[in-house]
Formats: sequence, structure tokens, C-alpha cells
Amino acid sequence: MTDGPSIDSQQPTQAPAWAVLERQLIRAMDQAAPVFLDKYTRPGGQLIWREDYPGDGVWADDLYEAFFNWPLYYALGGSRYIGEMAVQEWNAITRQLTHDYGRVTDEFVNDDDWFHNSENYIYFYHLGLAEPTSAETVGRARRFADLYLGEAGGAANYDPVHRLVRSPFNGSKGPLFHARFDDVRYNLEYGHTTLGPGFDYPADWHQDPGWRERVHARFDQVVMNGDVPVNLGIVGLVTCAFLHTGDERYRRWVIEYVEAWLARIAANGGIVPDNIGPTGQIGEQRGGQWWGGFYGWTGLYSLHMMGSALMGAAECAQLLTGDDRHLSLIRSQLDVVMTRGREVDGRWLVPFKHTDAGWTEFQPLLTQDPIRLWTASMASADYERLERLRRGCEDEWRTVTARGPRVLDDRAWTRYLAGEVPDYPERILQANYAEVLRRAAAVQADQQDLRQLDVHHWQQVNPVLTEALVHLTTGAPQAIYWGGLSRGRVRYFDPEDQRPGLPDDVAALVTGLTADQVSLTLVNLHPTQSRAVIVGAGTFGEHQFLTARAHDQTRQVDGRYLTVRLQPGTQIELDLGMRRHGNTPSYAWPWSGSSQVR
Repeated sequence: MTDGPSIDSQQPTQAPAWAVLERQLIRAMDQAAPVFLDKYTRPGGQLIWREDYPGDGVWADDLYEAFFNWPLYYALGGSRYIGEMAVQEWNAITRQLTHDYGRVTDEFVNDDDWFHNSENYIYFYHLGLAEPTSAETVGRARRFADLYLGEAGGAANYDPVHRLVRSPFNGSKGPLFHARFDDVRYNLEYGHTTLGPGFDYPADWHQDPGWRERVHARFDQVVMNGDVPVNLGIVGLVTCAFLHTGDERYRRWVIEYVEAWLARIAANGGIVPDNIGPTGQIGEQRGGQWWGGFYGWTGLYSLHMMGSALMGAAECAQLLTGDDRHLSLIRSQLDVVMTRGREVDGRWLVPFKHTDAGWTEFQPLLTQDPIRLWTASMASADYERLERLRRGCEDEWRTVTARGPRVLDDRAWTRYLAGEVPDYPERILQANYAEVLRRAAAVQADQQDLRQLDVHHWQQVNPVLTEALVHLTTGAPQAIYWGGLSRGRVRYFDPEDQRPGLPDDVAALVTGLTADQVSLTLVNLHPTQSRAVIVGAGTFGEHQFLTARAHDQTRQVDGRYLTVRLQPGTQIELDLGMRRHGNTPSYAWPWSGSSQVR
């Protein structure tokens, strides 16, 4: 056990329902995950699937996504088996994508876009929480980040002079300037980009050799040569390298690239431009037109895809600097669409797109980014934005349903923190438990030819769900699926077993958050054995505990960690005073890391 401040619990527990349900959910996932693994993988871990890679519309992320949240689940308190298999599966799928399908070189994706790459590498970021001392993982983090710092095999993905990523498609083989035909057809068919002003083409262009050549050449010119907002997903990759190493090169790059996009927003009247030309000019390949770029304002997912990248990058910059100013990267764009919104039937609708016809496609704003912004800033103005967004749909914000691990809906959790949904912990735990059972049953009943599975099938039956555990135990919204880091206000470690996560029999519930305090209940359900748990201030030790108050006792902490000793069958309610962003963030565990205060 680490040295440092500690506090003891002697208050008998009545085994609150949420605590029993939390431990049962963990037990159920520990039991269901091996069934999923045995069903869909070969000895050694490779997925049982087709021998040839289908290409069109299928990316490397679809294979990694089968296990994307397993290392996070282990870091929250899942079994050691889950942690070991999370590492095994990353390695096995990387080998499969390298040797069987040719989509990975030197363990990194060849040259795909960062809408899809971000879905790959959330898995890798979680591995840092599960095994930060692995030389293999740390070495990969360095090599992967160096692909964007110009120090890995001459990949040249990044132009440091103009502060831009040189193509929307990039990776271990460097920027891709000549698109694969399948990518041209797929992205035009699904409306992920346009070919710019003054270029019209027939709907059946791909059936005429002449038009195929012209469209392909135009796509290379206006889409493939320059930077786009979704490339901000790379910020998470470079941040991951810093969290492993503390190397200042990575922090400097994150700041430089985020600042470049902040400057572009300012130069474009407060609106993020969705295409930057090879010399750093807005709309350089599109006659000055700032919209129409890849996964940009005219795209099928438009505001959602750009918002995820902007939010994830803003959080990373805040994490590495402690400076909330970088949150304006996403706040500015929420303001752009909110001020252009309109009220319809009591709800505030915002434009999701900007096309040649102006602002269009008015819909309710997706809540992922405004909720994450509020938890990152804890600013009253950001909370007031949430209040405005829920007007006219208050019941939706209180609703809890069973849903899979890819669905990000943190609304009811925010209403629990506001005191409106006091039974939220029990409801979300029961909903997650029911979904685990449903998925486990689907796995057992699956009689398909596994070699011909739809590439999204594994995602749809993965029985590991971290939603309830993230909300309740860490006091945070879920990590952005498109490349976000887990940003809990608190984190847990088992000092006896020297591993991350809640110890056996221990349940945790964050009951309140303010800018300078977190309220937390810990329960030991074991009737005869005591348990010790180390509570960390932030997922990456980025915060600093100041005090710990329980009942009539107060402890001065002034550190990243507090050890709580729970006697058999007891619980403790803690109010933890904290200074946010007081420490240099790191993946390090308490018994191996530094307590250096910035």
C-alpha cells in the first residue's frame, strides 16, 4: 500500500440497492465476456472471419471495435482475465489486419481517415489505463505519435510550417493524396464530402469510364490535399504518448495543432472551416469556400463528427495545460449553431449543416458535446446551455433505457446530479444488466457462418458495457467514442492486488460534483473481510485532493491519492475538496508514479 493520507470507515452498511446491483453487473460481465471471446475468436485471439478483406465501406476500426471497451472495463474493476484478454485481442487483431488484410503496417493503420481511426484508437488509449508499465504499449504510443511529429520513418503526415495534417487520409504510410476508388465512391455516395463549386457530375458517374476519371481526379484535388477538422482526432493519439512518457514534445504538438485550429476559427468569423489547403489557407482548393470538406458542414454526420473531434481535442489540450481557454475550440461552435437556432414546439433546434443554400437541417442538438463541455469546465454558462437544451424535452432527459456500449447518452445522469432522478443509479445498473443478459443470450444463440458475419456484428453483441460504471463510480460522462479519453473526476486502485479498479466487494457512487468538490460513497459488501481502496483525483491524477470530510472527521490530503480503509460490512460518505488540474497528468499508478505538482 502507498504511503500518504488515509481515512477509515466503521459505519455499518445496509447494503444499498445500487451497491449490490453494481457488484452484480461487474460479476455478470466477467462471466459473459469469456463466452463472447470463445464464440468469435480463434486460439491466439484473431477474429473468426473471412479470408479476404472486403474493402469498400469497411475499415480497420470495425475489427478493433469488437473489444474497444475491454481495457477500460478492467481499469474500472473488471476481472484480471478481461485485462489480459484486452491486451491479447489488441495484438491479435493488429496481426490479423497486418498479415491477412493488409490494412496495417508497423502496427498502425496505413492511411485511413480519422473518423474511423478515432474508433480504432480509443481502444489503444484505454490500454494505457490497463497496463501503463508495459514497455510494448509505451513503445507503440511513442511510435504512433511520432508519425505526426515527423519522427517515424519519414511518414510526413504533418506540415509543421503551416501547422496542418496534409491529407484527410493518413497513417503509417504517410498522407494519401490519391484516393482509392472505393473511398471516392463510398464518400460521395453517402454524402461525406462534396467536390466543390463549379463541378457537376451525373448520378451514374461511376458507370462511365470518362466520368470516373474526372470525378476521381477532382476528388484528389479538392478532398485529399489538405487538412480537415476530423483530423483533430490525432490529438488524442499524441496526448496518449504524453501520458505514457511525459515527453514535452508531445505536449507542444498538441498545443500547436489546437492553436492552429483556434486561429482558423477566428479567421473565419467564429465558424470552424471544414477544409484547409496545402499552404494553410481556408478553402484553398475550393475557391475560398469554407464548407463542403470531408466530414464537414455539408456531410451526412456534419456537426456530430466535427464536434466529437473538436471536443476531444479541447479536452486533451485542457488536460495537458490546465488551461480552460482551449475549451473554446468546441464552445465556439456550440455558440455558432445555438445562436442560429430556432424554437419549434418548445424545443430549441439548431442547424446541423451549412451548404450552398446556407444553414439547414434544423434538429435538436446532440448532447454529447455540451454535457462534456460542462463537466470539463464546471462553468455556469455551460450549465445554462444544458438547461436551455432540455426545455421542451424534460422527460427525455430523465429517461433510462437499455442500450449498447456505443450509445452515448448522458442526459439522465446529469439530472441525477441535479437531484431530479434520485433512483438513477439503480435504473441505469438494471438497464445495463438487462442489456448484458440480452447480448450474452444472442451470442449463445448465434448460429451464423462466422466467416461471413457483418463487420458490425461483434459490436452489436459485445456484452461489456461501461456506461453505468463510468457515470456512477468516476463521476463523468462516457468517453467520446470517436477518439476521446476517459475523464473521470475520480479513479480507483486496489493496493492489495496492485491493480487498477475497484477491489472485490467494493462499490462506489459519485453523488455530487462541483468545481472544487466531489461527493462519494464507498461500500464494502464483504461480511468478514476488510477492503482498502485508493481513490485518485482524476483519471490521470491530474487533480489534487485538498481535504477529505466524513461525518465529523476531516483529513488534510493535499495530494493525488487518498486511501480509504473499509471495515467488513461498512460504508463511508466522503466530501473531497479538490483543486482541478493541479498536477501533470499521467497513466502511472500510485505505487509507480510521481506526485509532481505543476
